[in-house]
Amino acid sequence: MTASSSRTAAIQEIKELNARYNFAVDECAPDAWAACFTADGVFNALLEGEKPKGTEQLKKFALTVNAAFGQMHHLTTNEIITLDGDTARQKCYLLFFYKKDGVLEGTICTYDDWLERENGAWKYSRRDVFAKAKFTHLEG
Repeated sequence: MTASSSRTAAIQEIKELNARYNFAVDECAPDAWAACFTADGVFNALLEGEKPKGTEQLKKFALTVNAAFGQMHHLTTNEIITLDGDTARQKCYLLFFYKKDGVLEGTICTYDDWLERENGAWKYSRRDVFAKAKFTHLEG
């Protein structure tokens, strides 16, 4: 495999990790969501005081966030990925939609990620999320 094709493969793997993460949290699959992180990975969440670290805290947080937001849809886009051997950095947009009590809301966010290749698979070692703008639409 050439350096270029290896780089392309790594970027595609990271984008697939983003998708697995999104579907796992949206479908309230705590084991699958926590598996997107390294064993000691940390998520610096939008929920005040929530910074789960490690597999067990991450699994618990997946349940907490589903209870807090109800039906969720995470969409990531505009990924900028910088590779450095078995580590990487990523910055991307998150369009976060959620519906609870008949109200559809959303937040435009950015993720700032640190990634590591663990047992041959890309995983987040740290994921920070930052809110940029919020919007609300009342259902009829």
